[in-house]
Amino acid sequence: MAITTQTLMDKDWEVVTKSTITGTNGTALKVVDVSALEGAATDPRVTIVSIWWTVSSVTEIEWNADSNITAFTLNGNGNYNAGGQAMPSIANNASTGIDGDIYIENDSACTGTVIIKMRKVSGWDNIEREA
Repeated sequence: MAITTQTLMDKDWEVVTKSTITGTNGTALKVVDVSALEGAATDPRVTIVSIWWTVSSVTEIEWNADSNITAFTLNGNGNYNAGGQAMPSIANNASTGIDGDIYIENDSACTGTVIIKMRKVSGWDNIEREA
């Protein structure tokens, strides 16, 4: 599978990426390298705030670890926490070998687009807290 990922926004608190998927993938491919984002310091982490998608087959958003952990399963068209929804952010619950990166995986032919909005939560040197 080919995945092309574009960073639409990378600010102090938030990151938005758009991934375009074409083809078949039997292994997970990295779409967000948190260590390459603006302000990444030691052990950076993000939460997934919202997702918009249109995909032609089941596609998984995964937290990278020794054994990747599924954060969200996508199919068809949809969104999570878009517009007026007030759902919680999806925290990284991976354990051993965690690095904070996000991968996309599917096991059948797939075309589509996935937009992920993330919040920077720890391990960043560009986040200033008010006293």
